[in-house]
Amino acid sequence: MFRKFIIGLLVALAFTAAQAATNRPSGYKTICSIGQTCYVVGSVSVAFGAADKFVYKTLSGTFTCSVATFGSDPNPDKSVKECSIPTSATGGTGTGGGSSSSSSSSSSSSSSSSSSSSTGGSSACKAGSTISGTVDCGGITVGTACNGQSESQQPVFTLADGATIKNVRINANAADGIHCKGNCTLQNVVWEDVCEDAATMEGGSGKVMNITGGSAANADDKVFQHNGIGSTMNISNFTTTGSIGKLYRSCGDCDGNGGPRKVNITNVKIEKAGSVVGINTNYGDVATIRSLQIKGYKSGSPSVCVAYKGVTDHNGESSKIGEQWNTANCNVSPSDVTAY
Repeated sequence: MFRKFIIGLLVALAFTAAQAATNRPSGYKTICSIGQTCYVVGSVSVAFGAADKFVYKTLSGTFTCSVATFGSDPNPDKSVKECSIPTSATGGTGTGGGSSSSSSSSSSSSSSSSSSSSTGGSSACKAGSTISGTVDCGGITVGTACNGQSESQQPVFTLADGATIKNVRINANAADGIHCKGNCTLQNVVWEDVCEDAATMEGGSGKVMNITGGSAANADDKVFQHNGIGSTMNISNFTTTGSIGKLYRSCGDCDGNGGPRKVNITNVKIEKAGSVVGINTNYGDVATIRSLQIKGYKSGSPSVCVAYKGVTDHNGESSKIGEQWNTANCNVSPSDVTAY
């Protein structure tokens, strides 16, 4: 009897541990549960949720582990949810001596100006600026007027090769977003309403554009445009609200068009879209998609990875081939896409 009791207890504990593990993403550690006050050191991507369903937000200092803090409930069926952070980050339950942080913006401009890799702080975050080094805008809102879908609009920010911009809001209908000239990082950037495009990758062979955290509302055409041949765009922990035409499009008719272009999409949440990704299979483009959530998603609605035949020098329009799964170009399985 005692042996059976011990075995049953061990099984129960193992089951409980397995359940707990699903309350945080792979590579994350739990720091507190829903309703608790917790803290992180520095700007950290925090996951909130349970049972393998999460939303992400970049936070700093002290915050409450709650739906209000993260803006949505990733799993309404589960009352017990957790806040977790990457295992390499520092945080815990309580205030930890950190300053209060009720938004995803960093509240410490002094840390930006004192860092050897940072330049200018929020004073450098002016519409039309070219950003070099790392600039933390401290959550300010920046923008210019939108001129519809004109391709000739000037970007709100131009990122030089190696630049990072973080913690900035681009106002409703603000021009042509952000242009990246080489390697660049966009961390916790929020587009209140996308004008022509939210951001464009212009860097060439071997260059990488990282978009981590942040969100975009509405986009008549697409959120992210990829022009640079031979470059890669990584989109992670990102959210779209309202209606978008596409999350991502590899340029279908650029001057001197070609490829390959690559996009990696991980932990992205979309409210409504005409389609998610458009790539040119004739140029060898590759889209890799994991952990994609779409509101009310049903197979084919919307299309997830759509293949096109690209053209050069605006010589006509690229032609649509159709949705693909588990191909050399569309590295995505139906199990990678879930409804919420």
